[in-house]
Amino acid sequence: MNSFLFQRASSVEDAISSAISTGGKYLAGGTNLVDLMKDNVEKPSALIDIRRLDLKNIYATSGGGVMIHAGASNSAIANHNLIRTQYPVLSQAILSGATTQLRNMATAGGNLLQRTRCPYFMEADFKECNKRTPGSGCLIRIHEFRSPPQFMASTR
Repeated sequence: MNSFLFQRASSVEDAISSAISTGGKYLAGGTNLVDLMKDNVEKPSALIDIRRLDLKNIYATSGGGVMIHAGASNSAIANHNLIRTQYPVLSQAILSGATTQLRNMATAGGNLLQRTRCPYFMEADFKECNKRTPGSGCLIRIHEFRSPPQFMASTR
């Protein structure tokens, strides 16, 4: 893992300013980002901790929808009364998707930013990976793999 600057944001504005000035990435749950950093797939110059910001709200919108803030944990989303009653499939999908420990840490924003699960992407020693380095090729198309990821596109 490379060295990086760690900053704890005091407000949304502070988080945005820090990301712009450092080129850093936001850290909320960290369940995906930290693993990618350990594997040298992600090498941010800075981590901006947004865990203490008020980004965890879940509420009904006036148009009949739901607003889920980026910092809401998967557990909070799945167990929220509005989600359980109005969006039960979402609740069931979240509850079936990971262990309780991961659901307690993982956030909605992190899920949206999650990177591919391709084993070649996750291993930084493999240089040919269009997801990591566009235009470098795709090893999954060259080599056989027991369970190739579905829906992967390549520009090779």
